[in-house]
Amino acid sequence: MADQSPTKSSSVSPDQMECGQEDCERERNSSRRVLLQVLVSSICGFIFGVALEKARVFEPESIRLQMVFEKWIMLKMFLAAVASGQLFLAILSVVPVTKYRFELASSEFVQCFVDKGLLTSSVGPFILGAGMTLSGACPGMVLIQVGAWVPNAIFTLLGALIGALLYGLVAPAVIRITRPKNPFKLHQIHTKFNKPYIMFALPMAVILGVVVFLLEFYIPYQRDLNRPGKLSWNIVETIAWPPYASGIIVGILQVPVVLVLGDTIGGSTSYVTISSQWVVSKTLQEKFPYMAAKRTGISNWWQVIYVCCAIIGGLVSAVTSDSLASIQGVGLLEGFFGGVLMLLGARIAAGCTSGHGLSGMGLLAWLSFIAVPFMFGGAIATAFIMRSANGSLDRYVWTTLKL
Repeated sequence: MADQSPTKSSSVSPDQMECGQEDCERERNSSRRVLLQVLVSSICGFIFGVALEKARVFEPESIRLQMVFEKWIMLKMFLAAVASGQLFLAILSVVPVTKYRFELASSEFVQCFVDKGLLTSSVGPFILGAGMTLSGACPGMVLIQVGAWVPNAIFTLLGALIGALLYGLVAPAVIRITRPKNPFKLHQIHTKFNKPYIMFALPMAVILGVVVFLLEFYIPYQRDLNRPGKLSWNIVETIAWPPYASGIIVGILQVPVVLVLGDTIGGSTSYVTISSQWVVSKTLQEKFPYMAAKRTGISNWWQVIYVCCAIIGGLVSAVTSDSLASIQGVGLLEGFFGGVLMLLGARIAAGCTSGHGLSGMGLLAWLSFIAVPFMFGGAIATAFIMRSANGSLDRYVWTTLKL
């Protein structure tokens, strides 16, 4: 005999159906946004890699000789990138449809400085600068060195990952010891004076642009190239672009990063994200909270995607200009320990040449205007110390390459 007991209805109310549809739509929108962020990170990283390889700024010799004022490629590109980045950020800050995204990215950036002060913004960058000269690289340049197959660059990269790991292990203690008693309440120049960002950013961009123009006028970039004979009008096959052109391209990358990722250009956080993947258990995450916070999420992983694609960009650019594996690297130990120092210093300072230099100065952050001089001060001091001990260095570092 059939069961005559009443059956429960399986129907769903209209309100429940509507809520379910809204949840699905939110999930779809979230997935689309993540895909867009991955795509933008990839493209920007690739362009960054190509621009740095074509500028020849990634060469260890260019970096070391910049610090003893014998080559000027690095400074030209750096200042051009800051200037163009500021110009476009200034535009974003006043256009109604982009103003909110600019303010969001700016707010996200200054959050990095909550526990930072004068001590961390001087000692950390000085250590970073010493590592830059020792390794002939920086957290961004080493990626292009790996892509362009510069000897021992892989050991600099390994040292950088270990430096990030070391900082992650001691971060709570470092933050506790160095936390300023009277931290900045307003971290940016324009907020301190309660003026629009563009009022300060635009004049600074113009001044930096003039400095780059004068440097290039009196010291043409061709003089600093090891192989000027390989220059051509073909922008793909030529050995080099003017460093100011590459700098402008890098500065423009701030626009998609701000608008799509709600962040600004940086690279050193990616090393922490990679080195923190072993913090998998709840116990480890409680013991190493700094690393746990950097381990997951697109806000952390976009930089990993960015730096990986920068390596690919450097590789492709080197192949197209027939310069792959043609650049001399530094010694293995110099590269490794330099990598350790530069990432350790970068994380103490909460930024590297990109984070403090391009984005921090670009966003008029007080601490970045302190960090950058100490960064170059550490690099310059180390360069002159190393040069005075010339017998302990590879000779190519302080002489012109005959390629």
